[in-house]
Amino acid sequence: MRTVAKEHPLIFSLVWGVVLTLAVSVASAIATIQEFGDMGIRNAQACAFLVMAVITTVYMKRKDPTLLSFGFSKLQAGPSRAVLFYIPLLIIAAAQPLMNGINVELGALEVISIVIMTLMVGYAEEVIFRGIIWNYLRSKGPLFYVVFSSLLFGILHMANALGGNDLIHTLLQVANALLLGCVLALLMVAGRNLIPLIAFHFLYDALAMVSNENLEHEVLIVSILNILYLIYGIYLVMALKRKAGS
Repeated sequence: MRTVAKEHPLIFSLVWGVVLTLAVSVASAIATIQEFGDMGIRNAQACAFLVMAVITTVYMKRKDPTLLSFGFSKLQAGPSRAVLFYIPLLIIAAAQPLMNGINVELGALEVISIVIMTLMVGYAEEVIFRGIIWNYLRSKGPLFYVVFSSLLFGILHMANALGGNDLIHTLLQVANALLLGCVLALLMVAGRNLIPLIAFHFLYDALAMVSNENLEHEVLIVSILNILYLIYGIYLVMALKRKAGS
C-alpha cells in the first residue's frame, strides 16, 4: 500500500478527502431521517469525525510512530516567528463572536455537544488536509501542495456555501473556504507544525457555533474574514519567498 500511495499520491489524497466528506454526509442523512434534531445531527456528525480521527491516527502511527512527518512536533522559535507566532489566527477566530456576540441562551448540553463536535472536526480535517496530504505531496513542492490542498479543501466545503440566499453570498462563502484552506496550507509549509492548526480549527469552529446568528451582517462578516485571510496569506507567501532566497 505504501508503494501505491507513493506512485499515486493525488489519488490517495482525493480518497482521504472524499471518504471524510462521505462519512459525515451519511451520518447527517441518517440523523435527519431519524429526526434527531439539531443536536442529534451534530452528535451524529461528531461520531463520523471521531471514526475518521481514529482511522487517521492509526494510519499515521503505523507509517511513522513519532508522527513527526505529519507535523506533530514541538513549537520552535524560528518557524513560529516566521508566521507571526500564529497570532493572526487568534484574530480570525475571534472575529465572529466579537462582531455577533455570544449566544448566552445555549444550554450546557448544547455547549458540550459543540465542543466535542468542533474538537473532532478540527483534528480530523487538519490531520487529513494538512497532515496526511502534506506528507503525500510534499515531494511535489510547496506550490503544488498549497494549490491542490486549498482547492480540495474548498471544493469539499462548498456544500455549505451552496446554501446561500443569493449569488454574492454564495461566492463569498466559496472564497472563504478556498482562502482559509490556502492560509492553513501555507502555514503548514512555513511552520511545519500541525498542532497550532488543529487548535485554531477547533477554536474557529467552536466560537462560530456559539456566536449569535446575524443574517443581516453575514455578508459583511464573511467579507472581513476573507480580507483577513488574504492579508495573512500574502504575508506568508512573502515570508516563504524570503526564506527561499536566503
